[in-house]
Amino acid sequence: MNSELAIMGVTFASISAILAAVGMLVRDIFYPRVEPRRRLELAAEEPKGELNKAFFHLVEESGTSLSMGTALLIVMGGAIVGGGIPLVFTENLLAAAGGMVLGAFLPILVFMIIRWWRVRSMMRVLPQALQAVADSVRSGQTLSETMELVSKEIKGPLGSEFAYGHSQLELGHSPLSVMNRMVRRIPIAEFRIFATAVVVHRRAGGNLSLLTERMAHAARDRQDVRSHLMAVTSGSRLSAIGMVAGSIIAVALIAWLEPVYIKPFLEHPTGPYLIAGAVGLQILGGLWVWRILKSSY
Repeated sequence: MNSELAIMGVTFASISAILAAVGMLVRDIFYPRVEPRRRLELAAEEPKGELNKAFFHLVEESGTSLSMGTALLIVMGGAIVGGGIPLVFTENLLAAAGGMVLGAFLPILVFMIIRWWRVRSMMRVLPQALQAVADSVRSGQTLSETMELVSKEIKGPLGSEFAYGHSQLELGHSPLSVMNRMVRRIPIAEFRIFATAVVVHRRAGGNLSLLTERMAHAARDRQDVRSHLMAVTSGSRLSAIGMVAGSIIAVALIAWLEPVYIKPFLEHPTGPYLIAGAVGLQILGGLWVWRILKSSY
């Protein structure tokens, strides 16, 4: 009786925790508050340690309103729920360990997908944004007025970042601190150069409008090269995806239609090791193809 109550309690707590975590994550991503970020002087500093820095930049570049501590709590909650559910229903420590790893990886995967979509969205409109900055600076407007103009003309994540920069400049923060904060959340090479040009212009002067216009042309050319590269390598990428997905679908179909073929293989002592090796080789091959096709242009 006590064990049944314990199982019911753990199950209820796990389901409640995962529903609460998913609900809060969806709320913060799709329904942010009017002021989702803290003021500039209260922004978190970059932590020490390579792993902490990588996770910190992942959270910052994803554009969410979550702090690093909240994101870590979500990952830890996913690990606890992922490990608790298999442990309750199967009482298998190996399954619980696998569920814990999977539960911790899923929130990180969500952050990675959000960052990928956000960066791609900003890269598409960055040439127009830089051209708008060049035109505004050439007409004699201040940096704050320029950011306000860009935030109204450019929609999406990049426009929101310029609106945030305008609000911080209006609060009296220095252009150096504002640009450093924006660079942290906009991981694009052209914008980093633009931010450096703004800081140098504030300290030593120079033709900021001309440099920004050149950066707009460079960003446009880089976007054209990237689009051409994606079109040229589309066949190779589809082939790699087809090989990985085809093997998974083939095994699933065999296990569904003729489970008698799969059962002896799984029951053999070396069967699980062969499956683990096959999965590892699939992952290694996918990462290898991704690395070859990845371009830094």
